[in-house]
Amino acid sequence: MEKVKLLNLKGETVKQVELNENLLVDKIAKQAMFDAVIAENAGNRQGTHSTLTKGEVRGGGKKPFAQKHTGNARQGSIRNPQWVGGGVVFGPKPGRNYTKKVNAKVSKLAFKSAITLKVKDASLCLLEDAAKLTKPSTKTIVEMLEKCDFANKKVLFVLNDSTDNVTKSIRNIEKACVKAYNQVSTKDIMHANVVIIQESACEKLGKANA
Repeated sequence: MEKVKLLNLKGETVKQVELNENLLVDKIAKQAMFDAVIAENAGNRQGTHSTLTKGEVRGGGKKPFAQKHTGNARQGSIRNPQWVGGGVVFGPKPGRNYTKKVNAKVSKLAFKSAITLKVKDASLCLLEDAAKLTKPSTKTIVEMLEKCDFANKKVLFVLNDSTDNVTKSIRNIEKACVKAYNQVSTKDIMHANVVIIQESACEKLGKANA
């Protein structure tokens, strides 16, 4: 069992705790992580890009020059694709679906591999459930990150509740990101330099990835 630090809001290490074994793998699957990130990026594409065909570009109604006796290749319109400002051949049109399928087993393997990688790099900590704020306080979170030497790093907080005061305090910090336990993805884990997961959120992640 891998042990990680349990932190409080002061940035102090309360104790070392064992991470849920359902979040760890024996061998890191790089290909699974790659596929999961590629699929997420592809799924985020809107597919609304559009180009104009030669029939949709304005102008070009007049024949640019005579058919014969000019020494040039015959041209019917300055809006043909070979002309600058002309239409685009086989260009993208709205409605294209970029979604890529990743099997559930592969998706879980990718997530566990990302977590395991952070644990091995000593870049994953837990936040105690007792860490509560009576009102939003960005200063408290900033001081916590400074105490842990995380101030200039991209930090991902994975919390149980996405509406509490701790969440609101994190949102104002430039390099910090906060996600609810049921919204975090492999890409989020990989993108962060440090991952801090709330105790109860860690338990729920363990059940979801069992």
